[in-house]
Amino acid sequence: MRVLKRLLPLFLASCLLLASGCGGKAAGEAREAQILDSGSLGKSTTYRLKEIQPEPLGHSASLTVSESWQFVKSIRSGNSELRLKEICVSRGQHVSAGDPIAILEGLGSQADMELMRLEISSAEANQKELLSYYEGALQAAEGMSSSGAERALRVEYAQLELEKYKLQSDYYLSSLYSQLSVLEAEAAQVVLTAPVEGSIRSLNTRLSPGDLVPAGTEVCSVYADAGLRFYGNSSSGSFVYGRSVSIRISKGSRSQTVTGRVVSSPEVVSGVFPTNVVLLELDEPAAELLSTEGEARVSYTLLDGVYTVPSGAVKNRDGVSYVELLEGDTVRSRNVVRGPSAGGNVTILHGLREGDQVVVSSYNS
Repeated sequence: MRVLKRLLPLFLASCLLLASGCGGKAAGEAREAQILDSGSLGKSTTYRLKEIQPEPLGHSASLTVSESWQFVKSIRSGNSELRLKEICVSRGQHVSAGDPIAILEGLGSQADMELMRLEISSAEANQKELLSYYEGALQAAEGMSSSGAERALRVEYAQLELEKYKLQSDYYLSSLYSQLSVLEAEAAQVVLTAPVEGSIRSLNTRLSPGDLVPAGTEVCSVYADAGLRFYGNSSSGSFVYGRSVSIRISKGSRSQTVTGRVVSSPEVVSGVFPTNVVLLELDEPAAELLSTEGEARVSYTLLDGVYTVPSGAVKNRDGVSYVELLEGDTVRSRNVVRGPSAGGNVTILHGLREGDQVVVSSYNS
């Protein structure tokens, strides 16, 4: 009993010494532990630790938004000279994709087309009449009562005349129809339609119904709806179709953050969008944006419920990856199997358990 009483104060003193030498508990990487070096009086090592818990491994990337922050589509006439029949919109008008913008007509003659149709009708009637004639001549030859050799010769001649006429008349009708197609194409209507939903930004006021429209003339331009605001070049594969984004823009001391999603990217490109840009659509169209420049940021989860450590905590020895763990007041190494990395973190597929204290960094004092 006397021995126990003598040892009790020493035991309590040692407990107080350990309590004063260890840092308080904190979750994750914020926790630090200070261990006294028994070999050098007064010196200690402070370890920055991460407690292992299941968590998601995420990735993020940013995209600088260019000055062209609202998508504009120019609408031009065709590849040949046309005549304006009607402009169907006005400046500032809202349009949906496929709505008519303007109607133009070819310069071909309607009278020439009507004459060609009459000529085709006459040729078809004439062909029908003459086919009946040649078919009748063949039947007459086949019904002759003359000798077999003479009748066979007349039948062969009648068949050749019939086939010859069919070839000639079919070729003639085909050429007439080809000429009619050319005339119709020259006089056909061309309807220009809106490629995207939006509003008419500008309208060519120099054009009036009846005017000649040279090939490639700009008729109007369409501002895409308020959602399609930003686009910029990006080599990052993070900005893929459908991924959610956060967009921060600023002007002076004011800043504004909006959210949206990717609606066009290099691997999924709509025909009306440029192929070298990423287009972002706002979740809620903003009536006014502060600036024409900004930064879009995207974050997403690669793996969920995995063990992750800062990449600097994983070391290599003879081709084998390992981490250092603090167990009590002792640092031990343990081999691990690395998984995918994202940013400054790396997954550990094997070798760690929940609650392990991984040494992230250390320093002596």
